[in-house]
Amino acid sequence: MSATSSSGPSSAPSSAPSSAEGRAGLFVATLLPCAIGLVTAIDYFDNALFAFFASYIAGGISASPDELVWASSAYALGAVLGILQQHAWVERLGYRRYLALCMFAFAAGGTAAALCDSSTQLMLARGAQGYFVGPMLGACRILIQNHIRAARRASVLKTFLVMIVFAGALAPIAGALLVTHFDWRWLFACTAPAAALTGLLVLWTLPDVGDVAQHERTGSHHGAYFVFALAQAALQVVMTRTHFELFTASPVLLGLCAAGVAGLAWFGYHQWRHPAPMVRLHALRHPAFRVGLALYVVYYYLSTGFSYLLPRLMEGGLGFTVGDAGMLTGLTSIATGLLVFVYVRFSARLSRKKWLIVAGFAIGALAAWCLAQTTPQAGREALLLPLLLRGLLLLFIVMPVANATFKTLPAQDFAHSYRLKNLLRQLAISFATSTVIVLQQHRLALHETRLSEAANPENTSFVQALDTLTHGFVEAGRSAGEAHLMALGTLWRSLEQQATFMASLDGFMALAVIALAAGVFAMWQRRIDQ
Repeated sequence: MSATSSSGPSSAPSSAPSSAEGRAGLFVATLLPCAIGLVTAIDYFDNALFAFFASYIAGGISASPDELVWASSAYALGAVLGILQQHAWVERLGYRRYLALCMFAFAAGGTAAALCDSSTQLMLARGAQGYFVGPMLGACRILIQNHIRAARRASVLKTFLVMIVFAGALAPIAGALLVTHFDWRWLFACTAPAAALTGLLVLWTLPDVGDVAQHERTGSHHGAYFVFALAQAALQVVMTRTHFELFTASPVLLGLCAAGVAGLAWFGYHQWRHPAPMVRLHALRHPAFRVGLALYVVYYYLSTGFSYLLPRLMEGGLGFTVGDAGMLTGLTSIATGLLVFVYVRFSARLSRKKWLIVAGFAIGALAAWCLAQTTPQAGREALLLPLLLRGLLLLFIVMPVANATFKTLPAQDFAHSYRLKNLLRQLAISFATSTVIVLQQHRLALHETRLSEAANPENTSFVQALDTLTHGFVEAGRSAGEAHLMALGTLWRSLEQQATFMASLDGFMALAVIALAAGVFAMWQRRIDQ
């Protein structure tokens, strides 16, 4: 009896902690996909916010379009440099500490961006944010592929994908609420606590994987990294300034372009020949991989172009409030985003994904063309179809392109190949932002000039409108001189709205042409389904 009684109490305490530890471990394992997904979701959320509300951010710091392009270019440069060093950081810190560090640093950068009072400060803050959050898509995808058990990988990828889709969809809604009730600073401030909490979640849930012994680490490549940074900075300057200066008439731009191209060529040659490069470029030997990268670039260009042009059309051209524009864009994105569950369920049955890609670019061209045909009297109902079509691009282009791009690559090349793809993503987003901003400014100036030519005493319609408005202000109690000035101001605002509307239509027509050309390119690629 004594032996039995003594063994009972001793066994109970040992089993209870074991059971509690098991439940805690299961809970942590359940949260792991959410932690990985949230890291990348913050990247997509931040990019969507900046693209959609760029005009409010520029107005908040009194920045010109030129200065806003500099902020976008700084973010892209920081992201590209961060992606190049991503592997070295992981080898030294491991994924758990590296992802957490990046989230905390991004939160600090968001706080700094929210406190900016000048375009220079914003440029520096966005550059720092880009360095830490730009590599997150590639880092998380490589983590899933190389360090998550095959049995769990599919479910983790589904969570990862769903969070990316809905992060981009929720950004316009959240931004509209913040701008309506607060100001532009909250567009950056809102991401800071989210990133900090995500960093804590990463520290709690992720295992210590990815770090290696010192003798196994990749070399630092300080010289190659420095040359790449200078070359990329030179090309970013050229890409930014070319839109405001005549390229062939500027010896400085010509010199910077030549130096940048030469630096990148040397960097590529160095990495190709190096036995342990920062970025292994040998995947470019695969034709399917090269085609996939080209299609990725076009998608990111189209996506960024839509995100920038839509608020200009709805708010500046059609008179929507920022709340209405953000809500309409976000809700339609959520509606189409729900189809991601359908795609995940049935995509394995589709063996010929090439025609999905072709259809995706056709849908993008149709959406842009529909928006380019918008009339000044259009309401929400007229925008529903093109907005819903625009939301389908992720399902019809990115997902099948991802399958076609990486399926032929050896497993050991996946990490380097995905980082190369992520480099091109950041460059495509930066290039799209800068070119669309400049296209808008060019077409806006053109339409304002043409419309203002009609605002003269010889135009009967203009004189009648001016007299009617002046008379209305006089009846409201204004003096004749003051009423005349107020009437002129009202007509000028109407002219600006019409010019913004017409410039936005020109931008969407350009996107339609690009999407159509990409669809024809994809149609003639026989290696997509091989």
